[in-house]
Amino acid sequence: MSTPFDHPRQILPPEAYFDAEWLDREVDGLFDRSWVWAATEQDLKQPGDFRTCRVMNHSLFVLRDGAGELQAFHNVCRHRGCEIVEGSGNLGSTIRCPYHRWTYETNGALHGVPNEAECFGAVPRENLSLHRAAVGAHRGMVYVNPDPEPPEPFDEWIAGLDDHAWPHDLADGSLSYAGDVRYEMHCNWKVFYENAIDGYHLGYLHNKTLGSVYPDRNVWHPVGRHTVWYSTEREGDPQSSTVLSAELADGAGATRLPGHEESFYPGVVMLFPLTILSPSPWGFHVSVLEPKTPDLTTMWTQSWTTYGSASRAEAGKAPTLISLANQEGHPMESGNFQLEDMWICEMIQRNLRSPKFKVGPMAAGFGAESPIMHFQQSVLDYLNGDAGKVGG
Repeated sequence: MSTPFDHPRQILPPEAYFDAEWLDREVDGLFDRSWVWAATEQDLKQPGDFRTCRVMNHSLFVLRDGAGELQAFHNVCRHRGCEIVEGSGNLGSTIRCPYHRWTYETNGALHGVPNEAECFGAVPRENLSLHRAAVGAHRGMVYVNPDPEPPEPFDEWIAGLDDHAWPHDLADGSLSYAGDVRYEMHCNWKVFYENAIDGYHLGYLHNKTLGSVYPDRNVWHPVGRHTVWYSTEREGDPQSSTVLSAELADGAGATRLPGHEESFYPGVVMLFPLTILSPSPWGFHVSVLEPKTPDLTTMWTQSWTTYGSASRAEAGKAPTLISLANQEGHPMESGNFQLEDMWICEMIQRNLRSPKFKVGPMAAGFGAESPIMHFQQSVLDYLNGDAGKVGG
């Protein structure tokens, strides 16, 4: 059966990529109601374990409560609005704001107010619990949504991904945390996202880093609002890495995980709208896009490898900043496909305000540019109030 994605076309206007009011619409209509990666289940093993995260204007934290259940809250004290916790750690049996020491149970209920009788008389507990956020877990990853009742419940948002499961388990001891970096990109977040799911460019822009991965040698599978990527270069089932990238990694001495001589799982999992998972025979990476302005996006990437030795407690505190401005030499001579992508995205962004800018015919196929229209439709669904209807 023919679908609209057999004939892809640009359905977002140019101003969607540079207009401040459009980004404001995305904040209100999309990011305030979207699922984003927050932690690993290994980060939250014991009751009281917590980790903070941020989704645009929302300071949030996830924790394991006293009953062993995952909880998520807005990191906002109900007294004067102070952030309650920082970083990660263990809260014990209560959550205490450092400002005036209002305390909450690990289920969010207000527990104690210092000097309550003399200063307040009585504080009504029923209306002053911490503001809830939504939380869900899948394959060892924990996700949070600022909206406690999101338009796409977690089970619906994650549906279908088990058909593209990856074998990596951060709890089995085969992988260790290897640290984090933050990429700074002078482009709109959608420019980067659309480049990431564009299979048409791989064999051309990345011929030295990924190889001859033309549209008939890779495929993006739509899974709800998400897309998952495979290399189809080899005979047999699709795999997670290109032939050239595997040769380069093995040649550089990277250690494969046991049993990953072949990797029949996706190499990129784009979780709409801001999370990217990258399983490979050599490790596992989680990236979260952070739209800063219409023209500036950062991406925080955390890595687990067979040789990792970094402190998980230090994650996010002082990641290495990578931008084109602090690189020596041209990105196309770097041997790094991420820098190649950043370079091309910034060149697109600089042209978006040109009166001559217009997207021409798009290459059909899920190894080409059809995934871009699939992504743009999901953005419009949220902005038009149709978030619960996948595909609009």
